[in-house]
Amino acid sequence: MKKTLNPIGATGAGADRLLSKGQKAFNALIARIEKRRASLAEWEAFGPEFQRRYNDEFEPLKAEFDTVRIQMVQRLDGSYGEKALTKGERQTVADLICYFAELILPSVDDPSLAEIYERYKAPDADVEAEAMEDLRNDLKATFDIDIGDDVDLSSPDDILRHVQEQLDKRDEQARAERAAYHAKRKKTPKQEAAEERARAEQAEIHLSIREVYRKLASVLHPDRESDPVERERKVALMKRVNTAYASRSLLDLLEIQLELEHIDQAALENVGEEKLKRWNAILKQQLSDLDTELGEIQLSYLMKSRMNPMSSVTPKNVKRVFTAQITSLREHVKLAERDMRVFDDIKRLKPWLKRMKFELAAQHNDHLFD
Repeated sequence: MKKTLNPIGATGAGADRLLSKGQKAFNALIARIEKRRASLAEWEAFGPEFQRRYNDEFEPLKAEFDTVRIQMVQRLDGSYGEKALTKGERQTVADLICYFAELILPSVDDPSLAEIYERYKAPDADVEAEAMEDLRNDLKATFDIDIGDDVDLSSPDDILRHVQEQLDKRDEQARAERAAYHAKRKKTPKQEAAEERARAEQAEIHLSIREVYRKLASVLHPDRESDPVERERKVALMKRVNTAYASRSLLDLLEIQLELEHIDQAALENVGEEKLKRWNAILKQQLSDLDTELGEIQLSYLMKSRMNPMSSVTPKNVKRVFTAQITSLREHVKLAERDMRVFDDIKRLKPWLKRMKFELAAQHNDHLFD
C-alpha cells in the first residue's frame, strides 16, 4: 500500500516542538510537490475524455462545417453571374468567396476551392501585402525578432508559436553567451572556491539520493528471494525504485521506504540539518521539473481549446470552453445549411447579401463564425 510522507512535526512527539528553517522548507516542498502531482493526475484522467470528444465530436463537426462552407463558396461562385445582382452585390459575393476561402484553405487541401479563390482574389493584393508587412514590422518592433515569410500572419496561433520559439532561442543563446563569457574570464580565488563548493554540493546531493536508492536496491533485489510471490512483489517495487532514481525523485524513494517500514515518521523528525539541506535541494529540482511538465500540458490544452491565454488553464475550464466550442460549431453548421437555401431564390439572396455585407464590415479581421 502506497504511503505518503506527513509533514515534519505534524504527528508524534515532534508535534509540539518548533521546526527549524530546513524542516519548514522540507514540509513546504513536500506540500507543493503533492499539489503538482494532484494536478498532473487530474490532467491524466482528463486526457482520454478530451481526446475522445475531440475525435468523436469536434473533428467530425469541423469537417462538416468545412464541407458546408466549401459548398457555400461554390454556390456564391455560381450566383456571381446572376443578372439580377447589382455591381455592389457582386462585390459582396466576391468578398464573401475570398473571406470563406481564406478561412478554409489553411486547413483543407481543396484544389477546386483554391482555383475559385484565385479568380476572385482582390486585385489590390498589394494593399493586403502592405498590411501584412506593417504587421510584420510591428511584431519586430514589439518583440525585436524577425518574422519570416514562412509564418502565416493571418493565423494568431502561428504567430504566437513563432514568437515563443524565437524568444526561447534568444534566451538559450544568451545563456550560452554568458556561460562562454564567464568561461573566458579569469576566475578569482573567491569564484573558484564558490564553484568548488557548488560542485561539492552537487556531489553530496547525488550521494544523498544514491544512498536511499542503494538501501532499497539491496533489500529488494529479486535474486535474493526464494518465495515466488514475494519475488514478484519485489520485482514490482524495484521497478518503482529504478523509475524514481532515474527521475531523481527523492520523495518517491522515501515513500517506498515508508511502505517497507525501513524508515518511519519519527526518523524523519530527527534527520540532521545537513542531510535535510541536501534533500531540500533535490526536492526543489523535483518541484521545478513538475512545474515544467505541468506548464507544457497546460500550454498544449490552451492551444487545442483556443482559450484566452490569460485564462486559468484547468481541466474544468478547458472542458467548459471546449463544450461551448462544440455547441457553437454545431449551431454554425445549422446556420450555414440554412443560409445555403437562399441561393435557390434570388429574392432571398439579395437581402442576405446585404446582411452579410454589414457583417463582414463589422467583423473586420475577426472570423465570421468564431
